[in-house]
Amino acid sequence: MKMICLCLCLWMAAFAFGQGKKGAPAGGAVSAAAKMCNEPIAVGEPVDGWPEGPVNILFHHEKSKAPWAHNPAIHVAGLEAATPATARTIVCVEESRTEVGRYDSGEPGYAPSWSAILVRPSDGRVYFMQTGFDGEMPPGVKYSPGAGVGKPPTEIFVRWLRLLLDQKVARFKMLLKSKEYDEPSALAFSADDSRLALVQTPRSDSNGVTPPSPLTVFDLTTGKTVTAMHAGYSTSALAISKSGNMLATERYGHVEIWDVATGTVNRKLETSQVTSLLFGPDDMLGVAGGEKASVWDVGGNRIVHSGSGSIMTLSPEGVWLVMAKTANGFTVRELESGHELGSFPGCSEPYKCTPSRDGKMMARWSSLGATIYSSGNAEGKHASAPKVGVETLASIAATSDGFVIGNGNGIAGMVSFTAPEASAFATDMTSIRAIAVSQDGKLLALGDINGHVEIWELR
Repeated sequence: MKMICLCLCLWMAAFAFGQGKKGAPAGGAVSAAAKMCNEPIAVGEPVDGWPEGPVNILFHHEKSKAPWAHNPAIHVAGLEAATPATARTIVCVEESRTEVGRYDSGEPGYAPSWSAILVRPSDGRVYFMQTGFDGEMPPGVKYSPGAGVGKPPTEIFVRWLRLLLDQKVARFKMLLKSKEYDEPSALAFSADDSRLALVQTPRSDSNGVTPPSPLTVFDLTTGKTVTAMHAGYSTSALAISKSGNMLATERYGHVEIWDVATGTVNRKLETSQVTSLLFGPDDMLGVAGGEKASVWDVGGNRIVHSGSGSIMTLSPEGVWLVMAKTANGFTVRELESGHELGSFPGCSEPYKCTPSRDGKMMARWSSLGATIYSSGNAEGKHASAPKVGVETLASIAATSDGFVIGNGNGIAGMVSFTAPEASAFATDMTSIRAIAVSQDGKLLALGDINGHVEIWELR
C-alpha cells in the first residue's frame, strides 16, 4: 500500500542486486535480518500497512564487504526489539560518502549521508525507503593523516524514526495512486469526505512546452480513481462538491465547473480573481479574491451572498467566513451576519495568510516558516516542526482551531497559537507540497513532490 515511485523501485532493485554481491566474513554466519537488508524484495507493489515497533536496526557502509550489523551509535530507546526474533520491522541503514573537496595534503574530505529501507521480517518485503539524511561536512582543519569524514546524521535519523513509529498524532489510512507523477498544487475533500480531488502542476518538457494539468477525483471508500481529466492551464484553486458530481477550478481569475461524470467543463462563472474556492455542504460554492467574496448557486448561475474579502472558509458549524483587509491588517467575519470573529496584523508578499476555521487565529507563512497569531494579539508565535534536515515549510492548511503544516522533509504536524511547537509525525513522503483537511477535521490528505497522495486519520 505504501508508496514507492518508479525511479525508486528501479533504485531499490539495483540496490538489492548490488547487495547480493557482498560476502559474509569467513567462518561467520549472516543473520536472517542481515540477509533481508542484503536482498530486500522490491519487486511490484510495496507491502501493505505501516512499519511498527519494535525494530531491529542494522547498519552498513556502502562499499564495505562486511555484513549488515548493529551500530552502537544508533539507539532509539523504547523502540528497539529485545531480540531480533521479536522485531516487527527491520530498519536497514546504509551510509554513503560524497567527496566534497581535498585538503592541502591532497587527502579527500567526505560528507556522510544515510538512506534507510524498512523491511517486514515475515517475508522480506519493503515498506518503503527514505533518503536524505545528510551528515555534516568534514573538519575544516586537518592535522593527522587519513581521510576527513564529517559527523554522521545519527541524531536526525533517530528523531525521524521515532516520529515515524510513534504515530500519536495521525494514523496512516491509504495511498491514492495518481496516474501522473507531477507535483500537486491543490487537494480538496468533498463536504461529506467521500471523495478527494487533486490537481497537479506538470513539468515543462525540453522544449519549454507545459503539458495540460492532471485533475483526478478519488473515491475514499475504495481508494480508486473515479475520473482522471486534464485542464489546459495551471491552477492552485480547487473544490469538489458534496455530491461529487462537480469540480471547480480557477482559470485566469475565472471559475470553471467540470462535470465529473463526463470529464468536461459545462459552465463558467464570471469572477475577477480567485484565491479561495470551496463547496459548502449544500453544494453552494464559495469564491473569493481581490477583496470580493461570493457564495454561488452554481446550478442557477447566480450569487446568493456577497461581501468583501480575499479568503473564504467554512466554520466547523458550516458558516461562511471571510478574511478581509482593513487599514491595520485583517479581520475575519461571518459573511452573512457581518459578525467579527478575529482581527490580525497585515500580511504581504512573499508571505501567505490563512485563517483557522473558527476565525480566531491566523497563520502567516512562507517557505522559511510560519507565525501563528491569535485574535487581537500583534505578537505572533513561530510555528516549528522537529528538524530532520533543512527545515522548509512547503504547505499549510486550516483546522477548526489551528493548522496543519508540512515541510520539505516529509514531516507533518498540528500547530496553534497555544501550541506553536508541532505535534508532529513523519511520513514516507519525499516532500509535502499540498495539504487538505476534511470538513469534520478527522481526515488529512497529503501530497508530495512526486505526485503521491496519502490519507491520514487525525487522532
